[in-house]
Order: sequence, then C-alpha cells, then structure tokens
Amino acid sequence: DGLRYISDQDARPKGGAHAYGHLWDNGSDLSDELNNILAIRKKAIENFSADNIKSSQPFSVLEDVFVPLYFFHRYQTEAVSKLIGGLDYNYAVKGGNQTIIKRIDGETERKALQTLLKTIDVKTIAIPKRVLELFPPRAMGYGRDRESFKSKNGISFDPFGAVETASEMTLSLLLHPERALRLIQHKSLDNNQLGLSEVIDTLIEKSFNKNHKDTYNQELQNVVNSQVLNQLFYLAANENTYKQVNAIVNAKLDEIITLLKAKKTSPVQKIYNTEMIKSIERFKNNPSKFKKTNAPNIPDGSPIGME
Repeated sequence: DGLRYISDQDARPKGGAHAYGHLWDNGSDLSDELNNILAIRKKAIENFSADNIKSSQPFSVLEDVFVPLYFFHRYQTEAVSKLIGGLDYNYAVKGGNQTIIKRIDGETERKALQTLLKTIDVKTIAIPKRVLELFPPRAMGYGRDRESFKSKNGISFDPFGAVETASEMTLSLLLHPERALRLIQHKSLDNNQLGLSEVIDTLIEKSFNKNHKDTYNQELQNVVNSQVLNQLFYLAANENTYKQVNAIVNAKLDEIITLLKAKKTSPVQKIYNTEMIKSIERFKNNPSKFKKTNAPNIPDGSPIGME
C-alpha cells in the first residue's frame, strides 16, 4: 500500500486527532500493543533490583535507571489517546483516490479508553514497596537532573510524585479540551461514537469508585483522584471551547459530589473525601479563579530530537 505521510503538526500535539500519526509507538493495533507494553513493564519491574547497577555504584544511580522503565508506556499511551475522538485522514488531493477523512469507530474508541485507563490504575503505576527500599536520599555528587524523578519530599524519594506525574500524563491527553470537543461533535453525528459523558463516567468508575485495603495504595488512589479533579476543573473552566464541554463536565462534578457523600469509608478517607467535595464546591463558586496545578514534570525521554 505504500507509506503515508503525516507531518509533525499532526503527530506531536497532545490534542492531536490523527489516529495513526505518532512518534515512537509500536504495533498495528495500538491498544493491543499498549497492553503488551504494560505486561513487559510489569515483568521488568518485578525483576528490578540492585543488580541493575554495577558494584560500587551509588544507589542514586539505580533510581535514575528506574525512570525509563517506570515511564516505558508513555509514548504508546499518547498514541492510544489519539484513537479517542480520533480521525483517519490524508492530505488528500482531487483524483488521488485516498481516504479524505473518517472518524474512528466507537468500538475502537471504547477499546482504547479501557486500555488507556489501565495507565492510571494504582496497581499499574504504584512503585512496589520493595523497590522504594532501593531509593535512599541522593548521594553527594549525584543530584537530580531533568532525566530524574522529581520530589516534593526534599532529599528523599517521592512515590506520590511518580504516580502524580504518570496519572497527569494520561489524563492531560484523555481530557484535552480539543479531544473533549471532538467527542461531543462526533457523538452528534453518530450516536454509536464514544461521547464525552461516557468517557467521564468511565473515568469516574476507574478512579473515585476504586477502593483499596492497603493504605499505601489508597493514598496513591487519592493522588490519582486529585489529578482527575484537576483535569476536570481545567476543562470546566476552559474558555477556549464550547459551552457544551463546560456543561457536561460541571454536571459530572456534581455527580462526583453525590458519589463521595454516599461513600462509606474509613475516618481518614472520609476526611479526604470531604476535602475533595469542598474543592469542587469552591471551584463551582468561582471557576474564574481556578489555576491548574501541574504535577512534577515527566523526565525527559524522547529517543532523539527536541520539541
């Protein structure tokens, strides 16, 4: 069939619509390949140990070795996100017998959504407790740089920060304002398409409806949930989209309040849920004052080139 050309202006933007224009992705089925990558990543993390550095090297080096493994799924995640509200199109010319433009079908979108949400599942992105024991405060002369995990803990490693960064990476793609608007537009043209309401409903099910007996995992779930709220606030307050997007997101925020109020949980979790409810209410009382809180920057990692 020959090669297709899609330029950087279509392949690089986070809100990009082209379902097959990506950088550094793999596989003919993007969702299946993300599952493969997550399985490889899981196995590699299970095998991760002090043997991943040389004798006499400081353990600070081991922390940096873990970075590309932890974010191994980042480029495939970006590729899968573009199937949602996605398009297949060419730089078509009259008489060229090429597909001009078509929407990605709803079945493919829903498969992509389910796969994508695995990348915010605490079971996927929690750094195992035994691995945390390998990451002491940084040794002198081995400070953090742009390819290291960031930390809000000062000198000590921050496992919450890793999860915050990983979840924001996915959520900023999934809930990008341009993607949200396309979901509404595509749904209006064909009711079989995935819509914004369904995306957010599924996201809530995979975040706020998750509970963990393990306190470490539950704390990480709170980090993910906070990022979900942060991205929803950003969409609800966005003035560069249509009111339909704002309206749907605001309605879903009301549903989250109802969900959190009805939850039976531990005293500590009840405190967190109450604070999340208050944060939604504060936002809705004055959305114009909202300022998006960015997670720690994801470490540099593109194989070649620069943005």
